[in-house]
Amino acid sequence: MKGLYIHIPFCNSICSYCDFPKMVSGEKVKSEYIDHLFAEIDSYKDDLYDIDSVFIGGGTPNSLSLALLERLFDKISDILKKSKENTIELNPELVSKELLELCIKYNINRYSMGVESFKEESIKLLNRHHNLAMIQEKITLMRSLGINNVNIDLIFGIPGTDINDVKYDLNMAFSLNPDHISYYSLILEDKTIFMHMLKNHNLDLLDDDLVADMYDYINEEMKKHGYIHYEVSNYHKGKPSIHNLKYWNLDEYIGVGLGASGDLNGYRYTNHKNMKDYLVSPVDTKEKMTTLDRKKEYLIMGLRLIDGVSVSKYRNIFKSDIFDDFDLKKYLKLEILRQKDDRIYIVENKMFISNVVLEDII
Repeated sequence: MKGLYIHIPFCNSICSYCDFPKMVSGEKVKSEYIDHLFAEIDSYKDDLYDIDSVFIGGGTPNSLSLALLERLFDKISDILKKSKENTIELNPELVSKELLELCIKYNINRYSMGVESFKEESIKLLNRHHNLAMIQEKITLMRSLGINNVNIDLIFGIPGTDINDVKYDLNMAFSLNPDHISYYSLILEDKTIFMHMLKNHNLDLLDDDLVADMYDYINEEMKKHGYIHYEVSNYHKGKPSIHNLKYWNLDEYIGVGLGASGDLNGYRYTNHKNMKDYLVSPVDTKEKMTTLDRKKEYLIMGLRLIDGVSVSKYRNIFKSDIFDDFDLKKYLKLEILRQKDDRIYIVENKMFISNVVLEDII
């Protein structure tokens, strides 16, 4: 079974930290984009028969008018009916009863809200425009309509914050009782407002040790409140993300839209991030994945999961031994990696440095 990712690059304003393809545009540009998006979806018609997860992300999918959003849902309605999990990312400012009823009509059954923080100072710095009362109102509305799979995205390590700010954000999140929480460490990317601010000495980053302490605190509190930590930045109460697990388990997925990527029929591809280029021809790069590429990805993506990678599955897929292909013994001795029965995993309190460990291993 495969996943389908659909990128909607439009926003009403640009967040300070975001490096995903996005733009502020009018209805004409949005309508033209949807036309080309449909053509791209049609180009994959022979591969759309076994989709079991759909993720509509951005950008801000609900910055589309209800008419355009319904056009999109109608286009993929047969897929949405058969798929197990259909997620849409939402900006809480633009959530309405009419929007949610439209989503429910087309079998959207997972809703992911970009909250990032409940602290007024952090919200302003991130160039978001919601507040706690708004988030409470929107989630109450969702529950009243029978929506029972809600994720909220949060960010820690925001400049100017400390552990007390994390405590506040967590307490507010727990009071809302979402089914899933994605809590990401702030990462500065090129071509973002934050990177521009940093280069112009208008932004001070937090100390790495403080950010690591924040991560440890988050993990402890999530467990206390009944959330299962299943990936570096993701926690659930019985409803892990089917779609995101595809990325971490190296399942096939189709990506359509500006800047989207896909992994299909042994090839990895990435679409153009520039709108003019995308409208001419969506795909920017496409390459055949080598066996070594696959082995590295299996290890990198699998070790993002709390229960790690399966030694026997690796052997079955690649017909070789993971200990022969990668020097894992060093990190087993250092007790950064552990092996339990068939699985190798990164110790939870070392997850925060997992990128450094994985870069060294591969």
